[in-house]
Amino acid sequence: MNADMDEKKTLEQWVECLSELNLPLLKHSRQELKEMEAYEKVSMAKLSNIALTDPGLTLALLRAACSMPRSRLQDEIHTVDAAAMKLGAANITKTIEAMPFLEDSVDEATKTLYMQIIARDYHAAYQAYGFARERVDMAPEELFTAAMLHGIGTLMLLVHGNGVLNKCTSLNDLDIQKETLGFSLTQLSHALAKQWHLSSFIIQSLEKHDENERINPRLYEVQLAGQVAISAEKGWQTEEMETLIEKVAAHLHCDIEEAILEVRDNAIHSADETVFYGVTPAAASLPDLDEDILKTFSPPEPDEEDEEDVSAASPQKQIKAPPPASLATSDEPFSPLNHAIFDKVIQDIKAQLAGEFNLAEFMALLKRGFQDGLKLNRAFFAMLEPDKKNLACRFIFSNETGLRNLRIPVNNHNLFQRLLEKPQAIRCRQENLNKIIPLIPQAFYKFIDTNQFFIMTIRTKGKALGVVYVDRYGNDYGLDQIDYEKFCRVWLLLSKGFERLSR
Repeated sequence: MNADMDEKKTLEQWVECLSELNLPLLKHSRQELKEMEAYEKVSMAKLSNIALTDPGLTLALLRAACSMPRSRLQDEIHTVDAAAMKLGAANITKTIEAMPFLEDSVDEATKTLYMQIIARDYHAAYQAYGFARERVDMAPEELFTAAMLHGIGTLMLLVHGNGVLNKCTSLNDLDIQKETLGFSLTQLSHALAKQWHLSSFIIQSLEKHDENERINPRLYEVQLAGQVAISAEKGWQTEEMETLIEKVAAHLHCDIEEAILEVRDNAIHSADETVFYGVTPAAASLPDLDEDILKTFSPPEPDEEDEEDVSAASPQKQIKAPPPASLATSDEPFSPLNHAIFDKVIQDIKAQLAGEFNLAEFMALLKRGFQDGLKLNRAFFAMLEPDKKNLACRFIFSNETGLRNLRIPVNNHNLFQRLLEKPQAIRCRQENLNKIIPLIPQAFYKFIDTNQFFIMTIRTKGKALGVVYVDRYGNDYGLDQIDYEKFCRVWLLLSKGFERLSR
């Protein structure tokens, strides 16, 4: 940058200075691109998945596509997929190869701050995407892209601002931003997005909306997701976060418990997908986070291969990708969850509950969610009999071996009698084994033959109907916190299904 960049510039002057510049590429992105096939053969989904973890790459592809001529009848470019299709393999290659690396463009302290900002933006993007899917949005990836680019003004100043942001004592305080710069960082993002002719949705998502103003639900989701991501860095158990969770629940028309699970699940997945950022994600401070999940947030030690200079490698060179971590030589069992199936089942169940309810279809969806999504190979609902002395197996969501005639006694203040007293859930594991096992009826404990399981109460209109029991009996997988949280989501929907039946 020129020396005169040290002077305090107006928003318009900064836009003029920055609009011809670009954000750099993460070396991790280039390494991922190396391991893909030539762009002519690779799926748009693979390219998009890499680009959306790197705002520099996302922005470069969108800008290149938006700068190309288009007819009045052509749609705007909202996503990386659309940009890549418009650009074609040759232009994608040209765009990427022209990008410098972040690691070569800034010092270590600036790189760390850059990574912290994009970690927050990725978290917000994942929340927005999750909210959109819960609302059965037809194009949730558009919300993801818009949220991921929320911080482009901040990132541009970090890389090209000649240290101007060092004068801001807090990058999160609007008053300090305006006092130091004369404008907010979001205003800069908005002005740059307009200058680059990005999509109208991205531009609108960066505009200021009054708290009480009724806005498009999609724009509201991007705004709400950003607030959740910022608040999460201050703590998950604050009044501010409680208020935001209430807003999420109201917007998605769900219970508070379901909103908590939705936000928590989104936070964990966003952290899990961006471990390579090398910064502590907001999800690491989630209350009651399983230690095994927390460990996955720590970036792996770099291998010698990772240290090699990847700048000379062509992204078109066909290189065989390394085996997935789950197939490595580690003795630790990998999670059998199928997230795609699970997410689709949740979406379909919610559509059932919102529309014309069909019990057979509802139960079939639950069975698919338990078996194919969560990979829980033993799952059933046991209903309290009229005399309230036993639970009898009523609905089976897995193979039927030994379950059809199963009856569980409810007496002597055992585990099941306690469960039916109020809405609650039990996750049996090594830490609480000594407390739970003595409460389980002996014949039932012998039957299940496992020390890892989930049980949850089903109630309607204030009365106990029975319990849902699940485990992974007969395979090498255990049950972890993510399994438990996803099971909780199914449990809440199952409860709503029984409420529909009781009307």
